[in-house]
Amino acid sequence: MNSINDAALLYLWDKRTLFLGGLSEYMDLSQAAATLVIGLDQTFVLESAGEQVVCRSALLPVGSRVGLQAASNRLVVWYLDAFGADFAQLRGQMARQQAGLFVQLEHESLWIEGHLALLAPDSTPAQAYDLIEQLLGPADGVAVVFKSDARIMTVVELIKRDVADNLSAQHLAAQVGLSEPRLSQLFKETLGVPIRRYRQWHRLFVTAVGVTRGLSLTAAALEAGFTDSAHFSHTFRSILGTTPSAMFSPRGNIRLHAG
Repeated sequence: MNSINDAALLYLWDKRTLFLGGLSEYMDLSQAAATLVIGLDQTFVLESAGEQVVCRSALLPVGSRVGLQAASNRLVVWYLDAFGADFAQLRGQMARQQAGLFVQLEHESLWIEGHLALLAPDSTPAQAYDLIEQLLGPADGVAVVFKSDARIMTVVELIKRDVADNLSAQHLAAQVGLSEPRLSQLFKETLGVPIRRYRQWHRLFVTAVGVTRGLSLTAAALEAGFTDSAHFSHTFRSILGTTPSAMFSPRGNIRLHAG
């Protein structure tokens, strides 16, 4: 039976991804999705825009470059929805802004308590998803402002449907009646990252889903469209800031779910 002290979770949904556990490596994050980080045991140090930020919780905007030193801390890392609704709701719950980041959640202790409970052996992925929905709070009455464009949503769906294929920006643009430069511009404005970066992010998600289906990490990465294991490892580290082995098998005791 897993103990609370050494358990780790990697739960993947189409909208969000949750990692919860210990990561001892220094992480160099290049955000392909807005990210919420919480230290379960103590504060951690972020490096952003030439500054060091010491905090217990932080909201990282999409596209930011951030160094993270967790030390012996167990971390909650929520990779949030691509279209920005989660980020818009959470931004209003942060106490201050520093070095381009949003720092210190309101009701921080409730977030920590709720996520510690997920490490119990009998907790379920559904509890984790319910927790983030509950803690985000209702959108009603909240000034949630984010960009949405039906053409970009269509392009995202095309990328997801043919994730193993490198559909060109020219091909994608033609499907939604835009020029290639206009699509590239609009995609970046809407999601905060270029098309190529989003495709890489989704391929990582598909790889993790493949692992939960019983595929080896290499087989899952190839099925998701990576050319080889080196390509996968380089992309994984460039986006998530750590190695696949560090996230998929910390201390050999991780619970995986995709749904």
